[in-house]
Amino acid sequence: MKKPLIRICIGVFALAAVALVASIFFLGSIVKKGVETIGPRVAQVEVKLDSADVWLLAGRAQLKGLSIGNPPGCKTETAIKVRDITLSMNTLSVLSHKAIIGSVIVKSPEITLEGGLRNNNLTQIRKNVNAYVSSHADSSPTGTGPDVSPPAAGKPGRRFQINDLLITGARVHIASLFSTGASVTIPLPDIHMAGLGAGPAGITAPEVLQKALTALLNSIAEITPDAIGKLGKGAVSNVKKAGEQLKGLFDR
Repeated sequence: MKKPLIRICIGVFALAAVALVASIFFLGSIVKKGVETIGPRVAQVEVKLDSADVWLLAGRAQLKGLSIGNPPGCKTETAIKVRDITLSMNTLSVLSHKAIIGSVIVKSPEITLEGGLRNNNLTQIRKNVNAYVSSHADSSPTGTGPDVSPPAAGKPGRRFQINDLLITGARVHIASLFSTGASVTIPLPDIHMAGLGAGPAGITAPEVLQKALTALLNSIAEITPDAIGKLGKGAVSNVKKAGEQLKGLFDR
């Protein structure tokens, strides 16, 4: 009677081990599918990812070729393109209700700003993200104890803590910002955010995107008149008139 029971237990453990190994092996594909499935729901634009590699035991991950499309009516194909995103993580925390991400480095994003000062492709995408985050706010865990239950795997409600997020080497391509018909590419200063989701409830991926978009828009708003003046002589007077509008424009 004991032998069949032992065999069943061994079989169960073997299946569990196979499932664990398989999930680790296919983690990259799972992440890629998650980005391309959840991303469009959140931003209401096409989101593509070329590849994702996850080294769970080493606590590292790398995403390559992330592209965020533009809302309908835009002439340019993408709003944001990122060649490389690297992450370091606490491996054991992946199994808990809040995954601890040590660092996220977003390298050399190419950003296209299409439209006017107040209404453009980036502000529209942020509106979409804001609407998604607001609609899911009631389901966000806010407890401080063990009653905060983990969400189902792959769901946008997965909670994170990101100790350090760095966006470096970003460039913004501004097209017809002041209706001069000109365009210019301007490098942005590095954007650094720390302690995202440091509280008990953590932060979701859509909320991280929301904060990153706001930081990018604020950085663009800080572009100096001298830099925007490269758009051409015809834009200089418009730059001066729009200077006050530009400051704090994207803080909403």
